[in-house]
Amino acid sequence: MALVLDFSAVWNDTLAALRRHREAIVAIAGILIFVPNWASAFFVPPPDVEGLTSIGQILAAQTTNFEENWEIIVPLGLLSFFGGIAVLTLLLRADMERVGDALLFAVKLLPVYFLTALLAGFLTGLGAFALFIGLFYVAGRLMTVGPIVVAEPDHGIFGSIQRAWELSRGSGWNCLMLFLIVMIVAFILTGVIDLIVGMVCLLIGGPDGVPLVQSLFNALSGSILAVVILALQSSLYRHLQQQAALKR
Repeated sequence: MALVLDFSAVWNDTLAALRRHREAIVAIAGILIFVPNWASAFFVPPPDVEGLTSIGQILAAQTTNFEENWEIIVPLGLLSFFGGIAVLTLLLRADMERVGDALLFAVKLLPVYFLTALLAGFLTGLGAFALFIGLFYVAGRLMTVGPIVVAEPDHGIFGSIQRAWELSRGSGWNCLMLFLIVMIVAFILTGVIDLIVGMVCLLIGGPDGVPLVQSLFNALSGSILAVVILALQSSLYRHLQQQAALKR
């Protein structure tokens, strides 16, 4: 009989982990997630999708935007990606709770983590190609692949994918549901905050607003959400481990 994932327990564990490591997380996320996000939001213009109606046109506009700004997007994205690994290390490795240790471990783990994330994304894409609903199913089953790479690095790339698949057996939809709930709430909150900040900036700066302030708030909300998602994935990993132990 499959065990039901306790959403409240996972969320409470997520908040507890963030509180427990808040100083180190703020130090790492502030430099390696917030600053790159702010720089990207400030220096890279959003893709011009005004008047576009089809998904193909929107994707083409996004591709053009990337080709025109990849020199900025790629290095800043890698810095943010590296920061995410360091945050996961703080959350999952009790033997590496100092910022320096977490950063050094993240450097060593970066190639394997990147390739594993690439493979997980490819498999999720295959699920989407096979059937749209497959995208959501595969995403739920592989939700813990990042924490597994950090907490159990001996598995390697393919072993981490297999481990995430096994760990989420019977809980894939629950993992996805919890993730979507958090994302929807975050989307609503950040939308309200962005609206208020945008209105204030329009009143202060006129039609052009205050780009520096607006990009700062966009980067800050995005960075906070990224850290929360990392903590949520870490908590899901711990709870799925507990469930697997109970099944034995």
